Amino acid sequence: MGAVWLGRDRRDDSRVAVKLLHPHLGGDPEFRGRFEREAHVAALLRSPYTVHLIDFGVTEGTCYLVMEFIEGHSVGDELKHGPIEPARALRIATEIARALEEAGARGVAHRDIKPDNFFVVGGALSPGATIKVLDFGIAKVMQSQAATALATTGTQITSFTPNYGAPEQFDRRHGATGPWTDVFGMALVFIEMMRGGLPPLDGETFMQLAFASQNPNERPTPRGRGLDVSVAVEEVFETALAITVTERFKNMGAFWTALAGALGISDYPAMPTVDKAIAHTSTGAHPSLTNSKVTPQLGTTLPIGGAGSARTGVTQLAATEEGPAPARAGGSLPLLVAGGLGLVALLGVAAFFLFTGPPKPEVTDPPDEPSTPDAPPEVPVVAPPDVGAAATETCPEGMRSVSGGKFFMGSDNTERAALLMARPAHQVEVAPYCLDVDEVTVADYQACSERGECKRAFKDSYWPKPGGAKKADWTHQREVFSALCNEGVEGRGDHPINCVTWAQAQHYCDVHGKRLPTEAEWEFAARGSDGRVFPWGDEPPTAKHANVCGAECLRWREEQKLEPVEPLHPGDDGHVGTAPIGSFPQGRTQHELDDMIGNVFEWTADNFAPFPGAPEQLGAMDFAGKRVIRGGAFNSSEPAHADPALRYPQDESTHTHAIGFRCAATPEG
Repeated sequence: MGAVWLGRDRRDDSRVAVKLLHPHLGGDPEFRGRFEREAHVAALLRSPYTVHLIDFGVTEGTCYLVMEFIEGHSVGDELKHGPIEPARALRIATEIARALEEAGARGVAHRDIKPDNFFVVGGALSPGATIKVLDFGIAKVMQSQAATALATTGTQITSFTPNYGAPEQFDRRHGATGPWTDVFGMALVFIEMMRGGLPPLDGETFMQLAFASQNPNERPTPRGRGLDVSVAVEEVFETALAITVTERFKNMGAFWTALAGALGISDYPAMPTVDKAIAHTSTGAHPSLTNSKVTPQLGTTLPIGGAGSARTGVTQLAATEEGPAPARAGGSLPLLVAGGLGLVALLGVAAFFLFTGPPKPEVTDPPDEPSTPDAPPEVPVVAPPDVGAAATETCPEGMRSVSGGKFFMGSDNTERAALLMARPAHQVEVAPYCLDVDEVTVADYQACSERGECKRAFKDSYWPKPGGAKKADWTHQREVFSALCNEGVEGRGDHPINCVTWAQAQHYCDVHGKRLPTEAEWEFAARGSDGRVFPWGDEPPTAKHANVCGAECLRWREEQKLEPVEPLHPGDDGHVGTAPIGSFPQGRTQHELDDMIGNVFEWTADNFAPFPGAPEQLGAMDFAGKRVIRGGAFNSSEPAHADPALRYPQDESTHTHAIGFRCAATPEG
């Protein structure tokens, strides 16, 4: 979105931070509006707890902000040092709460509460430390009374970080966002402080986090996350984390005062609460400061932050490996970290559950979803790419004939967040085709590479580092999962090949006169036309049906110091990684295909795109360069991962432990 430069105030030679909006974005109403809103909010919130705005204007077509320069580190960096007991956490975070209460009293909701947006100036995180709240770039300035705003749903797409997202940010049917949204986020941050940096929302994808935020059967309260707190403290968090906004504390002051009382902190000065929670605030542009008091010395300053290609929709922010994480584009980050200068990249889609620990991407929250019909009026015919109609159904050895036909592709399930990208179910028709009985094995792929016809599979597991992920965590996960790559490992010749890119998979199929299946072909082969729930029928998955995450998976993750997950089933299938092909005959499909669910996800031929009539929020996401993967893997842990409708976009350059492939072909005739 922009770049942040270190500048000098010519009046007193003091250092300042200069944020520039990229000129090619200056004409974009969305980006310019966010930039101007950040300036307006910064001018509105003159507080010891926020970063001060010095100047704002436009010069030679470029929008700029000049803000105070601060040095230090984020609260997120401090949380890795271990748990903080509740009373100490409250005293440490009181300045944050005051900043957010003052903002709420002025009709401003931050809406992107997370540890990385709280900046410790100077020393270590401790009671009395100066902490400033950053990144009001997506703040909301309310113009209505609280009672109305609480009940109002909107359609404007705004940004937030799903690891700390409130229910109303994932689904506007819960109400509008406001100061109560910040209460929810702050409650999650407080619990994370008590857990030593472990976020309370369980999930590694947008859909999983959406489910965790809204799940009425399991709330992310202290006791719900295994913390030993009093009944009074638990009740405060039950209110702060209420799903329905009208049942939640309306502002930070009410939450913080109640929490101090529950903790028995008698010397805590009660924070003033604002009953109306939303104060009428002028939305006029703040006074122009184009007659600049501070001139960015662009010829002599050093670049602190930069942005790559500007993309709308799902975005992640990440520092380069050499630079400090706090300097980022896309929000109010007028700061440097002592010890170095860093470049910043504005990245595209989020990483997904099978590769990483909990990411912290900034994403868009959804507007109301449009109603969709049960099926489109016309049934599209999905033919294999670049082939004509099949005259017969004779297939090469090792493949099975799939006669084709009509079926309902996708899902109408609104209860499982993981199926969001598979909505809605819509009728399609596939032409006859052939499909491999098994996933391509290590032995078969190695034979191709030994002939010089295929590039060797990778021996390391790779996926692009999510913007919010710490390099150390990402590196650890890659090291752990790379041991599960099958290339060159003795005794795995009959396992599926993994750790291959989309291009490698497509090339292998091409060399053998085949191709990757379309995702419609893949789903039809897995589901068939009889409406079965799973490839084998309607019986829920067990350790006998598929190689997915069971008890063995939980033990292995604990040994590797990975985040715990819920198993897909309680059984033990005996495989912490891939299994030999055909090891689960009870999971065989009606077309006698093996391992369509579990073992490894499978690349398909298609670029990812939302289905017609898909939930509106998917239209705001950027899926450029993403291919569809299907079928779940040995580490799949959600019930939805056994659903043949499950689909995910994955970067073509990815070569991970959890993705392999099988080939399709046109029947011979």
